[in-house]
Amino acid sequence: MDSGIVFYIPGALLLLAAGLKLSSGTGLWRDSLVAPSNAILLVGSAVCVLSAPPTIRYVNDATGVANFSAPLVYAGMTALSASYLILMIRWKGGPPETQQRAARLVWVVYGLVIAGIWVLFALAEVPVERTQDLDTYYANTPCMREMIVLYMVAHTAATVTLAVMSVSWLREVRGVTRAGLILLVVGLTFDTGYQIAKYAAMAARWNGVDWDFLSTDVSPPLVMLAGITTAGGFAVPRVGPPMADNLRAWRRYRLLKPLWAEMHTLRAPTEGIIRWWDPPVVRLARQEIAIWDGVLACSPYLDDQVRTTAYAEAVASVTADGTSEVRTPHQATVVAEAAMLAAARVRVSHQGGAKVPARAGTLQSISEPRLMVRLSRALSSSPIVADARRQAAARVATSHD
Repeated sequence: MDSGIVFYIPGALLLLAAGLKLSSGTGLWRDSLVAPSNAILLVGSAVCVLSAPPTIRYVNDATGVANFSAPLVYAGMTALSASYLILMIRWKGGPPETQQRAARLVWVVYGLVIAGIWVLFALAEVPVERTQDLDTYYANTPCMREMIVLYMVAHTAATVTLAVMSVSWLREVRGVTRAGLILLVVGLTFDTGYQIAKYAAMAARWNGVDWDFLSTDVSPPLVMLAGITTAGGFAVPRVGPPMADNLRAWRRYRLLKPLWAEMHTLRAPTEGIIRWWDPPVVRLARQEIAIWDGVLACSPYLDDQVRTTAYAEAVASVTADGTSEVRTPHQATVVAEAAMLAAARVRVSHQGGAKVPARAGTLQSISEPRLMVRLSRALSSSPIVADARRQAAARVATSHD
C-alpha cells in the first residue's frame, strides 16, 4: 500500500466525522462535552495528513529546513493527547471550577511538552531528511532522541488514561454511546499497538539491533486502523441518532406516499413543497402537514355510509385460508376509512356538483402513526377502496347530468 494512503485515509475520515458533527448543530464549540471531541477529530485529521511522507517532503521543501515536519507532527500529536485528557475531564464531570482547573493544568503541562519539542529540535543536528524512519534513524542522536521520547511518553499517558476510562464506562452506557465507546477503545488499542512498535524499534536501536521494520512497516497500518476506528468512536454518538432518525423517517415517508399523493394537491401550490435536498425528517414533516391539510379539506365530504358499506365488504371478503387483504376487524376498519377518504377526495375535486353528505364521518386511522401507514397502503392497493372511488366518481357524474 502507498505510504501516503495509510495516513490520508484516516485523515479524511476524521475530517468527515468532524464535518458531520459540526453540521448537526450550532454553537457546538461552546459545549464543554462536544468541543474536545471536535478538537480531537480536527487535530487528528491534521496530524494524519502531516505524517504522510509526501506531505513531509512538501513541508520540508517549503520551509527549507530538513525534517521540519518532525516537530510539527510531534507537536500535533501532543495537542491531540491534550485533547484526549480534556475530553476525559469533561466526561468525568464534577464541579465546573474543578474541571476548569484540571483542564488548565493539562494545557500547561502539554504546552510545556510542545515547547520542549521545538527547543530540542532546534538543538538537534538532523541534516539528513527522513520521511519514514526518522524515529529510528535518529534514535541515538542527542536532543532528537529526547524529543522523540518526550512526545511518545506524553501521547502514551493520554492514550492509556482515556482507554482505561472508556473501558470502565462501557458497563454504564447503552445504545449508540456504548457503540461509540467500543469503537473508541478499539481505536485506542490500535494506537497503543502503534506506540509499542515505535518503542520497540527505538529500544532496539539503543541496543545496536535493527528492528526498523516495526516503525516503517508495522506502525503505519496500525495508525490507519486507529484513525478509522477512533473517528467512528467519536462520531457515532453524535451522528448515529440523527442518522437513525433519518432512516426511520425515509421509510415512513415512502410508506405514506400513496396517502400524500391523494391529499397534497388540495394544498396551495406554493405550500409544503418537498425539495430534493431536504433531509428525510424534513420531507416527512412536510409530507404529514400536506396529508393533514388534505384530510381537513376532505372532512366535510366524509360519508359515513360509504364507510359502513366498505366495512361490510371488507369483513365479507375474509377467507378461511387467509388470502384476503383483510384478516382482522382492525384491518377492515382501516380499509373502510380509506374507502371513505377516497370517495371524499373525489367529491372535493367536483365541489360544484357534489352534495355534502348528511352524516359526515370521521377518520380515526389518521391520528395514529401506524394506522396512517395502513391507511396509505389501503388507498393504493385495496380493491374495495378502488371500487368506492369509482362509485363516488359515478355519483358525481350523475349529479352533473
